Amino acid sequence: MENKNEQVSWLSLPRKDQLFILFFVRFSEPVVKASIAVNLLERSLSTIRENHSHEKQTYLYYQLKSLDPSLSSPQIIRQSATLQTAFIVSQCISSLFLGKLSDSPKGGRKLVLLIGLGGSFVDVVQFHSVISCVLFGFIRHFYQALILYTLEGAFNGNVATVRTMVSEVVQEKRFQARAFVLLPMAFNVAVLVSPLMAGQLADLRGRYPDRYGDSQFLRKFPYAPPALVNGMILAGASLVVFLFLEETSKVVERRHDSGIAIGQRLKKVLCLHHFRKTRYERLSNGSTSDVVEGMPLMLEGDRDPETPPQAVKTAGEPQVRRKHTNILPLRRILTANLCLVLMAAAVQDGHIAVYSTLWPNFLSDPVIDDAHIKTPSQRRRIPFRFSGGAGMAPDDIAWSLALLDVLGLPMKLLAYPRITQRVGTLRTWRFFLRFFPLVYTVVPYIAVMPSMTPPPAGKHGFAVWALIMFSQALMVGCSTFTAPSQLVLINLASPHPSALARTNSISYLLTAIVRATASVVSAWVYSYGSAHGLTGLAWWLAGVVSVGGCLINLICQEGNGLEIWLSGDKKHRTPRRRLL
Repeated sequence: MENKNEQVSWLSLPRKDQLFILFFVRFSEPVVKASIAVNLLERSLSTIRENHSHEKQTYLYYQLKSLDPSLSSPQIIRQSATLQTAFIVSQCISSLFLGKLSDSPKGGRKLVLLIGLGGSFVDVVQFHSVISCVLFGFIRHFYQALILYTLEGAFNGNVATVRTMVSEVVQEKRFQARAFVLLPMAFNVAVLVSPLMAGQLADLRGRYPDRYGDSQFLRKFPYAPPALVNGMILAGASLVVFLFLEETSKVVERRHDSGIAIGQRLKKVLCLHHFRKTRYERLSNGSTSDVVEGMPLMLEGDRDPETPPQAVKTAGEPQVRRKHTNILPLRRILTANLCLVLMAAAVQDGHIAVYSTLWPNFLSDPVIDDAHIKTPSQRRRIPFRFSGGAGMAPDDIAWSLALLDVLGLPMKLLAYPRITQRVGTLRTWRFFLRFFPLVYTVVPYIAVMPSMTPPPAGKHGFAVWALIMFSQALMVGCSTFTAPSQLVLINLASPHPSALARTNSISYLLTAIVRATASVVSAWVYSYGSAHGLTGLAWWLAGVVSVGGCLINLICQEGNGLEIWLSGDKKHRTPRRRLL
């Protein structure tokens, strides 16, 4: 087992250069997507102002309202869920094919990342050209928005590959808590940075007429600057991956990499080869069995964490050429434990998707009291029968959403690694899953909190914001500790190293389908409940589902990454199963 008294810090992480590149890749795609969403909001708001519409809803609400001002609030919520579903389904389908290519001797992890980054770059160009060509915004119909979201999802399939590479770069369990938490941290940083970047660069001519008023380029392409910056970020990520990211797939790691060769020459030219990064010392053979529960991908001699896989040699013996000539067939990947872990992960991602879909729409939904009901069924009967939402303005909703990222970053950076090192990954996952039902129970009551402003004005006041902050803080705490733990456990549940990328792709495909379905179903349930005096129905059903996820989690086990042995695996260290 892991030695929980051993101090592990961020500085002791192995292969920090490779982890930084993967962090940058994970950062680059969400920052582009979020930046595009802000540009879309700016254009949609200008269109609404031209049409003299003064409704205050969420960003996506504004986008869809600008396309058809006659849409009702439930219709817009359903369209919002449909767009998110199109993005998720397209993304998960592309991930499945990319996962197969990633495990193939003709492909590899690095090639798949470059394909995904290149596709995202093309998507930015397509997005910009549409913006510049359409008269009143970049789309005129909902179906055009649906196509755009579908294309965007198809070019964002790198998530599963990045997860796979993190588990292969950092193979020792004592470092994995910090390594895997980097992925959600990258997403949080992207969501925080991108709105600021896009907000400062969009429509420079309109916001700074004295400085940019004479620019013909900005007159014709007012939203070109953010698109250009997005393209630079993706191009930079692609270049860094090509030059400095090492292949981690065992079936292609010894193939000549021209990008790495060029990168090494650049390092020599820039004299970077004189500087050595922080290293951690290899454990002695006597303490290895007591302290480190090695991942099955490692050889008998522990690898120097700063040494590229192409240069690995076993201590005291000649270099052993590892070949996974036998690749685990797809039909044998789905072991009992992997199925249980995937089921628990799918349930978790499903109810979190419900929260992500309903939260901004619920806060933007107009306030409805007994004086403003449309049907008798909407009459309030506390504690379960009430309609409407909080009726908040976009700025207030943005602040509520920002709480997730502001609170989440320090918790991921400081709290999560310490707790998982102390109690273990599986126990951390199990414990914090128990608080999701509480979140879904209390959120709907924001609609009935006393407000400083009378209906139908949006809700404001201490009680309203206290419940919002409590709900968001609890959601941040649950997500911070469960999301990275889920990633680690899925990787450990992979039955064989040759199936690692496909395991992550299957996981991403399954959870994406569940997220897409949950978003659509929750939107329909919310619309029905709001029309019949049951605004909390969708939330409370999500709470019931989360309880089911907690029960499934109780029978999951922490795997070892090598549950199935194939011929040619005799050079691997004998794994020991750790049960919690």
